[in-house]
Amino acid sequence: MRSSLRRRTDDSGMTLTELLIGMVIFGILMAIVFSVLIAITYQSKDTVATVRAVQEARLGVSQIDRQVRSGNVILDPSQESMATAGVGPFFSMRINTQEDGLDMCVQWRVIDQEGDGFGDLQFRKWEPGNVLSATDWGVVARNLVQMDVLPATESDIDPADPTTWPPFWVDTTSTGTTTAQFVRVTLRLKDPEAREQSKPVAVSTVVTGRNSVIGYPATKCQAYPAP
Repeated sequence: MRSSLRRRTDDSGMTLTELLIGMVIFGILMAIVFSVLIAITYQSKDTVATVRAVQEARLGVSQIDRQVRSGNVILDPSQESMATAGVGPFFSMRINTQEDGLDMCVQWRVIDQEGDGFGDLQFRKWEPGNVLSATDWGVVARNLVQMDVLPATESDIDPADPTTWPPFWVDTTSTGTTTAQFVRVTLRLKDPEAREQSKPVAVSTVVTGRNSVIGYPATKCQAYPAP
């Protein structure tokens, strides 16, 4: 009889206090696991959005680079205006290019047409001296941001501070020993699907034109279609 009673005592379960402590520890561990999973999910979403934005930007930059390398004339982006492109200085660039063997005027601009803080990189072209042949603006990249905080005058641009670089400007620090035209193209993008606290990604490069003088000859691509 005594042996049977002792066996039942040894087989007793957890006390209420032990059960509560175990549940609390399990809850804390699950909270940690879920917080890590949520953080990884958000980071993955931001990464995918960043890759998508960078791919669009690089597509536009590579096209600009080809046109500039085949160009004879790059009009100074600081001279662009609302009249020439519907945007302010440094937000547009005109090029006289022979890309693919065709003598064409091409124009690029960064513009926020919707006024929602997200802009587009757009492109159009026309035959030199025939503005009526101009194509409509085509969108090459979307979701450009931080356009309202960029400098409006050349004196505001600090070559050593990338945060002051506008979309298009003549980078005089890269002239070296040649007379080639060096234009820095900087695009800042942020996918709308990325988190609000995620930072924009910047794609910046210097494109180099032929050894000619900016704005020469004056008649090449100086005439422009309506913005």
